[in-house]
Amino acid sequence: MSYATIEYITEILLDDIVQFHTDLEASNIPVEDGIRDMALLESAINASFQTFGGKDLFPTLFEKAARLFFGIANNHAFVDGNKRTAVHAMEVFLFMNEKTLLYETEEMEILVIGVADGSFSCEYVTEWITKHVEKKGITI
Repeated sequence: MSYATIEYITEILLDDIVQFHTDLEASNIPVEDGIRDMALLESAINASFQTFGGKDLFPTLFEKAARLFFGIANNHAFVDGNKRTAVHAMEVFLFMNEKTLLYETEEMEILVIGVADGSFSCEYVTEWITKHVEKKGITI
């Protein structure tokens, strides 16, 4: 069993994502306040943990992180700051599961823009995470 398929994956709760966005609003990065559609946010978060026939649709940690990022970035649940909140949520989710992303700012910008304009799929994001993850100081 690979490390990415650990049995106990910590789920990010809705309140945590809302808090991430609230923190973004409070920072000096300009972003408009508010949630535009709570149902879209719930959908983006819950999609990572969906099952069908008793099987996870996104069984690995990296697939779950990619789906979380992809959903928050594309569902536009917030008035502003969806992509920034998506990046932060993905990074924190991975960190909670003992993973750290290592990337140059330009690399993340390319990923975010590619997801937002439809150039990159959720599967692509999973591959990107796999290539950019580090486990507690040991690159895997």
